[in-house]
Amino acid sequence: MSRAPSLYIHEMWRSTVFALAVCVLLASSIPAAQAMPASIGTPPVDVSNTLPGLGCRCLPNQPCWPSADTWQTFSASVSNRLIATTPPARACHNPFYDFAKCWEIQRGYSEDTWRQLQPGAMTYTNWETYKGEGCLGTSNFLNPPCHQGAVPLFTVNASNVADIQETVRFAANHNLRLVIKNTGHDLLGRSTAPNSLSLWVHYRKKMEVVDAFVPEGAPQGTEGEPAVVVESGVQFGELYKLLDEHNRTVVGGSSPTVGAAGGYCTGGGNGVLSKRYGLCVDNVLQYKVVTADGELRVANAYQNQDLFWALRGGGPGTFSVVVEAVMRTHPPLKNIIKVHVTIVSLFGTAMDKIMREFLARHNQWGKEGWSGYAFNIHKIVHILKFNYYLPDGDLAQSQATIEDFVRYARSFLGVIILQSSVESLPSYLDAVPTFLDMPIKQIGINFIIGSRMAPQTMFESPTGIDALATAIKEAQQDVEDIKALAGIVMVFVAGGQVSKGNSQDTSVQPAWRSALLLPSVGLMWNDDVSYKDQQEIQRALTKAVGRLRAITPGSGAYVNEADPNEPDWQDSFFGANYPRLRQIKHKYDPQGLFICRKCVGSEDWDDDLMCPRLQSP
Repeated sequence: MSRAPSLYIHEMWRSTVFALAVCVLLASSIPAAQAMPASIGTPPVDVSNTLPGLGCRCLPNQPCWPSADTWQTFSASVSNRLIATTPPARACHNPFYDFAKCWEIQRGYSEDTWRQLQPGAMTYTNWETYKGEGCLGTSNFLNPPCHQGAVPLFTVNASNVADIQETVRFAANHNLRLVIKNTGHDLLGRSTAPNSLSLWVHYRKKMEVVDAFVPEGAPQGTEGEPAVVVESGVQFGELYKLLDEHNRTVVGGSSPTVGAAGGYCTGGGNGVLSKRYGLCVDNVLQYKVVTADGELRVANAYQNQDLFWALRGGGPGTFSVVVEAVMRTHPPLKNIIKVHVTIVSLFGTAMDKIMREFLARHNQWGKEGWSGYAFNIHKIVHILKFNYYLPDGDLAQSQATIEDFVRYARSFLGVIILQSSVESLPSYLDAVPTFLDMPIKQIGINFIIGSRMAPQTMFESPTGIDALATAIKEAQQDVEDIKALAGIVMVFVAGGQVSKGNSQDTSVQPAWRSALLLPSVGLMWNDDVSYKDQQEIQRALTKAVGRLRAITPGSGAYVNEADPNEPDWQDSFFGANYPRLRQIKHKYDPQGLFICRKCVGSEDWDDDLMCPRLQSP
């Protein structure tokens, strides 16, 4: 499922006669579907370390693949909402080139509002490829061949719970790779996969504000609390607007196009209001989900409590399909102080000192309640940019606080303050568009990121601050000589109420409770970068984030903004909660229907997540 804030990265064989026959029959019978791609490939699966014939997912060129008649019958069972999915940029590539369609693709390619409406599109286009092959459309439109890549072969545009249940059962009965998607805003590519069936919940948009919500199954007399009920396709921009009309707020993501009910919250979920109200998982009151057996279940503090615990931090796309979430709401904010500062330095030595001072001030800023997002880029010139927010803050005092830091930065030779502004915004809804005011466009690009939580204690001594500043500088040096643009992202949302949350009540990485800052390394590259160079980019990211890992033993990464090749990911993403999460995974999904990259239980499968690994005796 989809994910939230950031700067915000695979090989198809030639088509088989059988798969093409399925395509031709389906193209005339499936409304709203694009024609099936002319090259339906089957990626090679290494079965040398797997159990042959015992659970490997079915592929299009195998006898177990559903027949054309079976696909048509299934389509009818889901209200004829089965789509033969093609790569979103297909019409810009020969032999499929279509001038009018390609013009529309070029207009929308780098816009979230366009990409989220394409069943095969991801926010970050590298996840549409498989081992370097795909059908990307931002450069050399007519020249590269168009491959299916990691775009699913079929998509169900699920309109109701029955469609979701039928799709889950169909995938289980036919042993198909199943993925779950709302918007495709996922930094680990968990909502797409080669040769898969996609369950697309994007158009499930119902929302209801409730004055006194009582979880189902609660004892009589249980006091209700203000909440909002959202279906699985609702996005935060839609939710923020509704709640503003009802004078309420909710803990949510920085991007208005991120899904509210799915992967954002099941991975933990943080935002500008987290210091005041906690993580998203601390504010979920109930889930309705479809589990791997196709059953609709309610999970809350009174029934299916183990599943409720796992869903609050155990990661997206792992335990079930979320069809509805109930989230606690909070009083409106009528005054939010917003600070926007951009500092440019011609000299690295000056920026090193400015960065250290910037980090040193976070201990006090955290106590005052500030939160927000910062970006540090070293490329020809050195840039520090941050947008920080203080709910219910005092304008004059905030101006004095920030001006003191700006004055320090201005004292260095070769430093230019491009912007330094402090303003009061009348509502949370007014603040949302400013959250991701970043120096680089982040949609429709190839992008990966790796994160590490920096604990509060690190900011309480000069030694800790020096170690963090040094690690950030070394991480930037690690990614200087690769074919990618690099930047440091600092997410300042922990501390405060996040620290007061009880990790025993949720399965979120316990390191959140002692963290203050989430520094990350982000890398983006052009479509014409070779697969070999892309692999080098990934290795460079792991090395760079390793600088942060080395100085934060016992901490962890944010599972929704993590290195795709995170070492020891079970501990890094979930900490001491992992053994229990595995037990719950096996209870509710014993056959591993819901499997995704670096998700609970995925170590039991091969690298392509197509065959179970051979278990040691």
